[in-house]
Amino acid sequence: MITRGQNFKKFPLNIVGSSVFGRYPKINIEKTYNMFISDKFLVPYAGYEIAINESEFNPGIGRAIYTSTKFNKLVVVIGNTVYLVSIFYNQRQEKVTFKQVIKIGTLQTTTGVVYIAENNKPQIGISDGTAFYLYDPLLTPSFQTIALTFTPGYLTFHDTYFILAASNDINYSPPANNTWRLSAQNNGALWPSTASGIGLLQTKPVVRFPSKGNMIFVMGSIVTEAWFDVGNALFPYQRTNQFNIDYGCVSPATVAYMDEIVVWLAQNEKSGPIIVYSNGGMPQKITTDGIDYMFSLLQAPQDSQAFLYRQDGHLFYHINFYTDNLSLFYDFSANKFYHACDQNLNYFIASEVAYISNQYYFISRNTGNVYSFDTVFTTYQDTNPLGVVETHEVPRIRSCANVRTPGQDYMIINDIGFTIESGQTDYQQQSLGEIILVTQDGHPLITQGDFLGLVTQDNNFLITQDGKILVSQQNATGTEMLIIAQQMADTGTSNLSLPHVDLSISDDGGESFGNEWAYYLPPIGHTKNRLMWWQIGIVNDFVPQFKFWGMGRFVVTDGEVNVRI
Repeated sequence: MITRGQNFKKFPLNIVGSSVFGRYPKINIEKTYNMFISDKFLVPYAGYEIAINESEFNPGIGRAIYTSTKFNKLVVVIGNTVYLVSIFYNQRQEKVTFKQVIKIGTLQTTTGVVYIAENNKPQIGISDGTAFYLYDPLLTPSFQTIALTFTPGYLTFHDTYFILAASNDINYSPPANNTWRLSAQNNGALWPSTASGIGLLQTKPVVRFPSKGNMIFVMGSIVTEAWFDVGNALFPYQRTNQFNIDYGCVSPATVAYMDEIVVWLAQNEKSGPIIVYSNGGMPQKITTDGIDYMFSLLQAPQDSQAFLYRQDGHLFYHINFYTDNLSLFYDFSANKFYHACDQNLNYFIASEVAYISNQYYFISRNTGNVYSFDTVFTTYQDTNPLGVVETHEVPRIRSCANVRTPGQDYMIINDIGFTIESGQTDYQQQSLGEIILVTQDGHPLITQGDFLGLVTQDNNFLITQDGKILVSQQNATGTEMLIIAQQMADTGTSNLSLPHVDLSISDDGGESFGNEWAYYLPPIGHTKNRLMWWQIGIVNDFVPQFKFWGMGRFVVTDGEVNVRI
């Protein structure tokens, strides 16, 4: 037990916390990246692995992924190509054990958000903002571009109807941009141009409301209306007069629904972007004044996309702002926001998720891969620009609340510590890439001819310690070979290969942070759970920041700061 004198004072160290977004940094600088609160501990947010490599698709980026419950398959759009995907993930082996990719059609566009829905026939409808496409295995051909008298937008399905947000609707003179259109019942090939198939509003999306039966939300730019399918002969939907939502939609791609709620990035003529949700009545705002201020500084809030998913008992709303390079997720279970990012601290790469056979998958607008998405993955796996699969550590960062007295007294930070799970992750070798062997004057060592194996003067193969033949790498000429070595991290000294926690401190209230002190965690089986840093320095407005690095998980809870005043 550590004995401290009477001149010591304890301050709480709130390791367990979210991203708070004070209106100004001096108010609150707390941030949490790629972690969230679970049972009063901070635990990792979901990582990902490649489930289907982009080499199995035509070239392109991920545009949409959708779970077809009728066909029991994923519908995946990569570039301009649509696929039906059968996939099975084995949770015990933690890998995909079966996959089948079947091309079913081609779109007119190669980029942009794509919306997918299916009816009861079953048929799969697809809208890319330019045209509407229909997949029906009973038709010839099975994938068709359906002729429309309007430009399709957001697509959903409700009460036997495909519903499309419409613009340039030529059934009006002049052509209208404020309609939403109904297909024939369970027939996406027919879109009546009569009053029975046309609704009016300055429409962006029309959203099927979960758990509310015959209710939909019709969203415009600055207003949202609730409509009900009452089965009228002239037009089946009727707008409710009980309430009107004074917020429209900034981007249809941010609308997400699950369980009993609909969430979206909203705005009206008097308000900038905010995030709201509704369970069928008036919307509830979940952003704070600090977040609203941050949103007011965004350059392109409309360049955004979001999704809802449930993980480990938590319902998350995840939103990416691509132009502004920002990703946030909101935990409805704890009513808290957090930051998310990729391995380079850029926006999180998942743009849309789908769930099938007890596993989540997502696509990304960065690559053409399909990824498995889960908290069992503690790393990021991706392909580099050359198509090589790489595994990355996840930046997990926690900036804590300020430690300061009401009188701003100077104090000596004697020690700081908290409890952490350890001994669960073994030390791991990590490839740092190929090293080309060169001569003293910088010229690469090469072999001659077409044979890749390296031999000694007496024609014996050069082999590694484990018996593998050393080989050279063929260069572009096809006649000379580069001699390469594989660089490996040093498990004794490299902080890339050892799980560790870095502490950096700010003595100016979070405006800037100093050097980092690393605390290396013990190897597997050694479960020492207390981290302590000593002799921090003299401060009067102290913010500690912790970075958790490693290939495994991190489970941490609150601690203490001991100071002398």
